[in-house]
Amino acid sequence: MLRIEPPAVVTVTDGKGNVARAAASRVVDDRLVVEILDREERRRATPEIVVYQAAAKGHKLDDAVQCLTELGVAEFWVFESSRSIVKWDRNKVERLNGRWNSIARSAAKQSRNAYLLRAGGGLSWTETVRRVAAEPLACVLWEGATIPLRTTLVGGAERVAVVVGPEGGLAREEAESLADAGAQLASLGPLILRTEHAPVVAASALMFHYGLIG
Repeated sequence: MLRIEPPAVVTVTDGKGNVARAAASRVVDDRLVVEILDREERRRATPEIVVYQAAAKGHKLDDAVQCLTELGVAEFWVFESSRSIVKWDRNKVERLNGRWNSIARSAAKQSRNAYLLRAGGGLSWTETVRRVAAEPLACVLWEGATIPLRTTLVGGAERVAVVVGPEGGLAREEAESLADAGAQLASLGPLILRTEHAPVVAASALMFHYGLIG
């Protein structure tokens, strides 16, 4: 706001697809007051991309949230896995949820994304399998898979979920339980990606495949 002075024109959004062009009129109590010039409602591009990410240590997931928001991913959910190094209590999960959603807001502003990414953590393995089973199309990135990601995708999808394992990868029984729930086990190729990089690469591949970028 320090760089904006009347009568500068800014773009504002509610994070739900409504975008307005507005003229700065004045500053009141450190708040910028604007006058709406015109507005539009932008539809979210389809398919919606949803990421289920295994918990990871440190700030690894902060960067993933930022990049995925800039790409236009719709949701980011963090779950507990048997090989996850970190274990979070309820207070930690709440702090992380607040931080991730704050990062998503900043990234949406920077990228001029009209939609905010919904982010949250603390999903149990049982809840994760239940959610993945309810997805219309879900792909699980697993180093033991032999089918390339692109061959698991179908045309006309409205929503696509991708599951990413922890730093040690998903255990075989975890991958098999997700497959039993209806997800398809897929490979991104022979190289091993860091857990925080894999969802960004996968989301980019999905968006290119469906013509959302490129």
